[in-house]
Amino acid sequence: MKKSLRRILSTALAAVLMSGMCLTASAFTYPSSYWPLHNQWEAISGGSDTDAILAVAQQTYDLLMPLGLSQDVCWNLEPKCAKASWICENKGDLDGAITWLERQLSFAQWLHDNGYGYDDTLLDGNARLEYLRAAKTPKIYAQSDTDPSPYRVGPATGTWYGTALGHEQPGESAVLMYVDFQDGHSVEYWIDYYLGTSDNFRQAADGGVIELAWNFSPEGTAGCQKVLSAGSYISEGVRAMGELDATILLRPGAEMNNWSDCDPATYIQAYRKIADAARQYSNIQMVFSPDNISNRNRTIADFYPGDQYVDWVGMSTYQNSNYNDLNGNPQSYTLSAAPGSNAYYGTGLYDYDPMMVIKPIIDLAKAHNKPVMVSECGFAYRNNYTGADQTSYALEQMTKFYSYINMVYPQVKAVFYFDATLSGGQYSYALNGNSSVAANYRSVVEDNGAFLAQGQRSAVNWEELSQTRLTGADPLRLAAYVSFPGVKSATVEYYVDGQLVHTSSQVPYYYELDTAALGGGEHKIHVVATGNQFRQQSAAYTLTVPGAAQPEPEPEPSGTGFTDVAGDAWYADSVAWAVENGITAGTTPTTFGPDDTCTRSQIITFLYAAAGKPAGAGENPFGDVKQGDWFYDATAWAAANGVEDGDSFAPGAPCTRAMAMEFIWRALGCPEAAVSDNPFTDVAQDAVYRDAVLWALGEGVTSGVSDTTFGSDNTCTRSQIVTFLYQAFA
Repeated sequence: MKKSLRRILSTALAAVLMSGMCLTASAFTYPSSYWPLHNQWEAISGGSDTDAILAVAQQTYDLLMPLGLSQDVCWNLEPKCAKASWICENKGDLDGAITWLERQLSFAQWLHDNGYGYDDTLLDGNARLEYLRAAKTPKIYAQSDTDPSPYRVGPATGTWYGTALGHEQPGESAVLMYVDFQDGHSVEYWIDYYLGTSDNFRQAADGGVIELAWNFSPEGTAGCQKVLSAGSYISEGVRAMGELDATILLRPGAEMNNWSDCDPATYIQAYRKIADAARQYSNIQMVFSPDNISNRNRTIADFYPGDQYVDWVGMSTYQNSNYNDLNGNPQSYTLSAAPGSNAYYGTGLYDYDPMMVIKPIIDLAKAHNKPVMVSECGFAYRNNYTGADQTSYALEQMTKFYSYINMVYPQVKAVFYFDATLSGGQYSYALNGNSSVAANYRSVVEDNGAFLAQGQRSAVNWEELSQTRLTGADPLRLAAYVSFPGVKSATVEYYVDGQLVHTSSQVPYYYELDTAALGGGEHKIHVVATGNQFRQQSAAYTLTVPGAAQPEPEPEPSGTGFTDVAGDAWYADSVAWAVENGITAGTTPTTFGPDDTCTRSQIITFLYAAAGKPAGAGENPFGDVKQGDWFYDATAWAAANGVEDGDSFAPGAPCTRAMAMEFIWRALGCPEAAVSDNPFTDVAQDAVYRDAVLWALGEGVTSGVSDTTFGSDNTCTRSQIVTFLYQAFA
């Protein structure tokens, strides 16, 4: 039973500290061109000019990488890459964040392999990398009748589910019971006790499913040794289980990877002893069930007993932190708040997606071709130590978990909720203690559709849309998996054949697709997800609808000549104006790319064209802009006219809303704003772009993303930028 959740054991800081050490004397000689970059880094790295920081990091990387990996090169570049990755994540540039983090980890790995530690950097960095990769790739899932489960155990279709005995919910297909090893009573005693006190247990014992958690007492090596000397107790216990007309999911010694004292070899011996005794009963299936987060000094694989002893891979997973960081404080994106260990422990900004913290266990199960069981889970609606009400947090996390668990991870074939609150425990989970959480539990299980109710033998499954094969033109239920750090709920837009057909802001973003209305043939489907600074597009899925293909309707003329700009699109007039006035052309002769991210080089080129492309701007001062670059003249003009300054330009970086307003405002000569009151909480009084934002608001160039937020760091698409320009210049 869960006694202490997310125990954070010793965290060695030596590697983290080492990553910031000053360079030591060695035989390595830096090229003379390095030292100006070194001095520039020292001057700006602690500041807020993120574009300049990224430019110096890139120039230093480009200069040192050809020299080969060494202690000095790795010590130099590892912290710079870490800084650059965090800046990109703050900006919503996931590609940049991933690229820089992968670079950082390559240097950390070299240092680790050569005896310099860096264990913690690798643990935390690899965990964060998983979050960023998930954030980059929204996915679409479809509900459908699919092939039976590939596993020899578990339901053929659908997912068993249930709660812990004591406050169990009606209509569930399974139950969870706990027995402490040699607690003074036999296993048979506890079976008889629940047969006499629990309707759900009686029904489960008659042809149903029972998870029996056989907890070692005490937890640790001593408890494992106790098991090794308890042959008769084990034999009598498995016999009592074997005599039931039920599937027994036997979970011995759970959460061993977080016990304060446990020798893996002794644990494996104890587990195998129980498994050997249970193998004579065909209804008993063995569950290896670690905690979702390991002691940093161990891995889950250290305790794996072997494929012949394991039928299921289980897990304990709890959501408790209410989006707080490791220090118990709410976390938001700021340059000064580096991610640290939060990604590893699933806290702070990385507490928004309960699917990510369990991924290492899913990966272990996939490697051993085993089905997955959520042996126990819980969502804390109250912190009993502080008295804080966390109901909204519990509702959000429970909805995500039960909506996605068998959708994103089809290996999950059973889920059990820890419907209890321990005496003296820090958190409350029991469903009967919070009516909102209890109602939500029943609702999300039903909405998912793949959980098996009591007596139900088959259910629909979820599969990624790329696997869907339609046999008729029936409605198709879709859902989107979106995982942005720090985002409770994104806005998801569904596009079919390039047209926006549905928008949802409620996880898991269900959409009922009327395939009959589409007509036969192939159709392209994708989603665009937006949340805070992040905006990502899924892959384009091809769905083939049976029947003769319908002739495609002629698109309404837009006056632009672009096939991806409909005549009634909100940005159609802006695109037409931009093309007619030579501001920009399309990404191809027939497409404009309205949803493509607009880079800094693109908006400066647009502005340069709007100014008439004046000649004689002078020498380009930016170190990362070379003669011959297609944006060379535009950036030289920008520098000469005060639109942008500095030693670097970062031409490939995404243009944010704040940047766009500042560039346009400066290009027009910094006109005075008609609006004096600042309604936006994310536009600070001393922000360099404050006057530009207030001017844009007063002139109707744009408004905020809400009444109180401007979305300063949100990246802009090409359609948004030309619309800003149209409002400002037309």
